[in-house]
Amino acid sequence: MDEKPYIKYKNLHVIPSFHSRIEFAKLVNKAFFQVSPDLIAVELPSNIREEVFESIKRLPFLSLLGYADTLNPTQLSFVPIDPGDSIIEAIKLGLEHDIPLELVDLSVKDYSPIELVLPDDHSLNKIGLNSFYKRVSEVLNREFQEKKQEIRERITSEDVFFDESSGESEDEEEEELEQAYAALEKDVLREQYMARHLLRMMPLYRRILFVVGMGHWENIKYFLEHPEKTDNIEIDLIPHKHVQIYNIKGSDARFLLRELPYDTYRWVKFKQKHFQDIFNRLESPDQLDDFLVSYNKVKHISNIFLKAKRNYEEEFKEFVDLHRLKTLFQYSRNLALTERRLMPNLFNLLISSKNVVDDDFGWRVFEKATKYPYDDDSDTYETMKLSVEGGYDPNGRFVRLKTRYAYHEGKKDEIPLKETPKEEYPGQWREKWEEGKWSAVSYPPEDILVEDCFAFIHNKIKKSLKEHHIHIEEFKSSLLDGIAIKETLRNWGIEKKIYVKREHQLQGNIDTLVIIFDKDDGPIEKYPHTFDWWAEHDKESDMALYTTNPGDYLIGPGISHVEIGGMLSMFPPRNHQNVFDMFSDLYFLDTQNKAERLLKAGIRFSQERYVIYISPEPPRKYFFTMAGIKNRELVYIPLEYFSKESLKRLKHVHILAGRDKRKIAREYIYLSD
Repeated sequence: MDEKPYIKYKNLHVIPSFHSRIEFAKLVNKAFFQVSPDLIAVELPSNIREEVFESIKRLPFLSLLGYADTLNPTQLSFVPIDPGDSIIEAIKLGLEHDIPLELVDLSVKDYSPIELVLPDDHSLNKIGLNSFYKRVSEVLNREFQEKKQEIRERITSEDVFFDESSGESEDEEEEELEQAYAALEKDVLREQYMARHLLRMMPLYRRILFVVGMGHWENIKYFLEHPEKTDNIEIDLIPHKHVQIYNIKGSDARFLLRELPYDTYRWVKFKQKHFQDIFNRLESPDQLDDFLVSYNKVKHISNIFLKAKRNYEEEFKEFVDLHRLKTLFQYSRNLALTERRLMPNLFNLLISSKNVVDDDFGWRVFEKATKYPYDDDSDTYETMKLSVEGGYDPNGRFVRLKTRYAYHEGKKDEIPLKETPKEEYPGQWREKWEEGKWSAVSYPPEDILVEDCFAFIHNKIKKSLKEHHIHIEEFKSSLLDGIAIKETLRNWGIEKKIYVKREHQLQGNIDTLVIIFDKDDGPIEKYPHTFDWWAEHDKESDMALYTTNPGDYLIGPGISHVEIGGMLSMFPPRNHQNVFDMFSDLYFLDTQNKAERLLKAGIRFSQERYVIYISPEPPRKYFFTMAGIKNRELVYIPLEYFSKESLKRLKHVHILAGRDKRKIAREYIYLSD
């Protein structure tokens, strides 16, 4: 690997960069320490110099620097003041260490760069800048250099600068002239201009650090080698009519930054924590390299998933095990590789989260990945609200934003998750809940899934009970109920005998299920709410439950999520006494907690032989005796016998504050298949 973090040309130390990429910002720090430059030059126009410096000084608060050649623009060219951008990093270092700064780029009218699909810059950590640049240049030269060579022989700077008439003129001839300059032509003019500027500075400084877009350096070098082709370039620029610094909220960071906002946030924290006096303490470039390597975006992906996992488990009480975590990492990595990238982007993280866990987990990943916690609430600068389409100024006027930087957005701004509506005004959901909480009902599509789960559990337990009623014996004269394949194979090598099975019919059926997720017998009551839930028709079960308090966690207007600690299901439904009615307390004096109360009620009201008790721990022997007295058979099944995914839809349900909420519930309740 070539260790030099720059490309040397005479007294220029050049860092050809991808804009808004932290790996190139790391190179700037390395080069700054190695070169100790007398001057820093960057690819930005000098007629926004003061605003750029002012924006950088307010970091880590995000800014969008917009400029145009009209006082009342509906479209802005903009420069994102991104803490992870190499150019911004170079200027910031220059300001902090009192190094002269030059902004050497040219402002051109109506500039729209060609969109490029850029390779993953994470490979810089392995192959170095020079090898990376060589490989990228081969592609760029193949795509654009031949046309640029043709353009630079004939191009002039006429009518390219922002002037007094541009942006407002309706003259057709002028508009046709502006349209004649394609993006590549304007790029050549900018490169010619930057070369002219550098040629003036190179005799005056011993070491110049130059940070520029990767697609520009080859042509700039050509003009440096042929200085006569820059003689017609004028250095002085006319100021823009409109230049303004807009504050950007941390919640809109994903629309401004090209990295994951979490990566940029960690970069800011990394520099705040370690860079205060680093250049005074380091004794060799190797020390700085080792230090910068400790900032690793691969670890950030792990942190995002792990933090989302903790939040998800706290909120939904669902455990994301190591197997699913491993699958999650592999899935996101493979998605990135299919798009020829080394690091997954936000879209990849959300797709993998949704498919491996669910949409709820995906939203937790989204919250962590897009976290940028720095917000300036001082009202010193106007705040622009960003969206995928553009921006909205403080007056609510939509403004189109045209970036100066070339990159292909792809699926970056897509969120492949089910959108969850927000409150129309603070307290709206609580207000709707309070209006109808005494007329609480269930959500019918969820009821169907719950009953399907009950049917699945019934069938699985019946199959298990039947297996316990199968007698294996040696084949003599009859196959009985079929060959016992496993037993025959197990003994064939020694005994050479065939075994058959005799199935005995179950004497009875199952109509009662008691499922306990948590006995809730600790010092702090986690499931304080108890109630009986009667079937609305003969396809539903009668149920008794203890849950978290309805209304504590609202997900929509009058729609509450509740977590179940334990439940009793009886099917077919029947008219029985309330389990948690205060008038029933006397009957349940021999129970020690709500779980035992449900079990005793199940034994008492069961009309079939088998009562199924599913719980992390078996019940007291007392209840087996009680079931026997009532001619019932109590069957204990450990909760771990069923996968967490199978029981998830039973543990988490929703309660609606009135039947009218059923019309809108599907907009807020996501039911996985």
